Amino acid sequence: MLDDLDRTILTALACDARVSWKDLADEAGVSSPTIRDRVRRLQDTGVILGFAVKVSPAALGYSLEAIVRFKPFPGKQHILEQQIQSTDRIVQCDKVTGEDGFVARVLLRDIGELDPLLETFGRMATTNTSIVKSCPVRMRPPAF
Repeated sequence: MLDDLDRTILTALACDARVSWKDLADEAGVSSPTIRDRVRRLQDTGVILGFAVKVSPAALGYSLEAIVRFKPFPGKQHILEQQIQSTDRIVQCDKVTGEDGFVARVLLRDIGELDPLLETFGRMATTNTSIVKSCPVRMRPPAF
C-alpha cells in the first residue's frame, strides 16, 4: 500500500530519476535520510524496478518507427520469438492473444530498411506493418 509520501517520491522520480535526495526531500517536506530509506523500501518491495536513461531515437538517426504485427506459422512461434528477441531494431515487443502472436515496435533510419528487416521473418510468420505518425502517449508509469 502506497502512502502520500511514496506517491510524491514516485511522481518526482518518474519525471527525473536523477533528482537529488535533497531536492526530493525539499519537495516532499521530509529529511534526505527519510527519502533515501523510502526509495530503498520501494526498491526492496519491487515497486521501483530500476532507473533508466531515455534515449532519443531521432538523435541516433532513427527517423521512422513502425508497429509490426507477427502471425506465426504453425510450429514456428518459438523460433519467431527468438528471432524477435535477437533483432536489435525491435525496441519493444508484446506477446498477445488473437491472430497475431506478437506486436512489436521497430526503429528504422529510413523506409528502405523495412523490407530487408521483414524478410528475415518470412519463413516464420506473416507480418502486417503500420508506420507510426506520432505517439500521443509514450510508455508511462501506471497511476499510483
